[in-house]
Amino acid sequence: MGLYLHKKTNSMENSKRTFNRGDWFRLFLVCAFPLHLWTILMVFRDVNWVAERTTSWDALGFSSYALLYTLVESLLLFVFIALLSLLVPKRWDKTLRFVILSLIAFALAGWSIMEQLILIVLWDQLQLLGRSLTFLGSAPWTAQALFAGLVLITVAIPFLLLKKFNKLQEVVFSILERLTLLSALYIVMDMFGIVIIIIRNIQS
Repeated sequence: MGLYLHKKTNSMENSKRTFNRGDWFRLFLVCAFPLHLWTILMVFRDVNWVAERTTSWDALGFSSYALLYTLVESLLLFVFIALLSLLVPKRWDKTLRFVILSLIAFALAGWSIMEQLILIVLWDQLQLLGRSLTFLGSAPWTAQALFAGLVLITVAIPFLLLKKFNKLQEVVFSILERLTLLSALYIVMDMFGIVIIIIRNIQS
């Protein structure tokens, strides 16, 4: 009887620390959210331009391919975060691990989006800056190190706050849970996009 209770207690403790399939799927939805939000904003920006120069069907195809590429990006980001989870201490509570991994996913996606936004808004200024800062061209690792440092700072500061304040963990986890509902809608849009791509390829 004592052995049974001991095993049951260990099982309950493991369930509090290890991710189940639902947790992994929610983590994937978290990875997908910022990338899909950015893609949809960019599609809204460009889809009218495409429709005016071709047809509405081509514009729909353009949107579908954009969503498909974003789905692939989301999967790659999720795989990276899943591998990174192996480095996260198992003794941490499952909620904290989920929030930390989500934070890293948002940081990586966010800085990637920021890079694209800067290129879109400040392309001419960046060209002038690139001519003046020639060392960036001869030593590209400098820019890469700067990017890595920014990502590290973006993750480190919220991480310290989350570790210190349990209430903050609960608030962030609750927000992430709500974002996964919206992200699930994006995945449904991806599926419709794949169907449209298949139809277009059959017709062609």
